[in-house]
Amino acid sequence: MGILDRLFGGRFTMPPPEETNLSASAIMKELRPERSDPTQKKALETFAQALVAVVPEKEGARLVRRVMRRYAMGDDAPSALAEGFLNDPKGQKLATLVLLSVEWQGYDVFEYQAPYLVRASGLKEPYAYVREDASSMPEVLDKFDQWLARFGKRYLHLDCTGDNYEGVIVDTERLEEIIELAGRAGIKASLESF
Repeated sequence: MGILDRLFGGRFTMPPPEETNLSASAIMKELRPERSDPTQKKALETFAQALVAVVPEKEGARLVRRVMRRYAMGDDAPSALAEGFLNDPKGQKLATLVLLSVEWQGYDVFEYQAPYLVRASGLKEPYAYVREDASSMPEVLDKFDQWLARFGKRYLHLDCTGDNYEGVIVDTERLEEIIELAGRAGIKASLESF
């Protein structure tokens, strides 16, 4: 302030900054948007817990905490789920893959991750993907769903991000329950790709 005061000949004055006695957590609460529906938060937590029911308990609890932390930081439910599970450095481990995310031409990623997803869902039968040149990614995922149907499982598409195809493997008898949980959490879920 002394340099500016000398430059402007004593005409530059600025009032001292206002002090606050708010805690850091109170300031962060003011900066975060307020959630209007606490039932959606509980529904998201229940949905995430249903998805991780097939992985070891400690890993599942860690992933659910990550999803809920992202939601508390202001992400909407689909983004919180995708970021919580798919964040590369701290997201889901390959051995306990729950949420598959592939790009529209992510055939190599699908070929690599689909066997891990199948194994993590509890199936003993190995999945071998054979790439066909004319197949689009929705067709590949549809054939994957047909293969899973033989074992009492289905591939459920989730609308989490606009660019990728995300989905999970669920038991056929729990399909309607999982779709309902997703809807209550604010996440679109369907057997058809989005």
